[in-house]
Amino acid sequence: MSTTTPAIGTRHTSAVLHGRHPLRGYEVTWHLTPMPTKAHGTVEFLVERADGHIEDPMVWDLAEKEVFVLDTRSACELVRRASVHPH
Repeated sequence: MSTTTPAIGTRHTSAVLHGRHPLRGYEVTWHLTPMPTKAHGTVEFLVERADGHIEDPMVWDLAEKEVFVLDTRSACELVRRASVHPH
């Protein structure tokens, strides 16, 4: 089961998602941080993904991460797909 918790000490509030990689099945941790709203009102999220179930902020800081940007719909789909993957 996936969980989301707010990250403490970040400039913008982030959601932390623990789950399974949607395609490969191993444990991963995502940080989803809303980016400033654009003029047309859409919200984008800075998404960072690292392998493993990471809870320690220092470990997160040192982890190798894949970083990308998603729109709101894609971020919701990421959460949904990670949450329903069998463990």
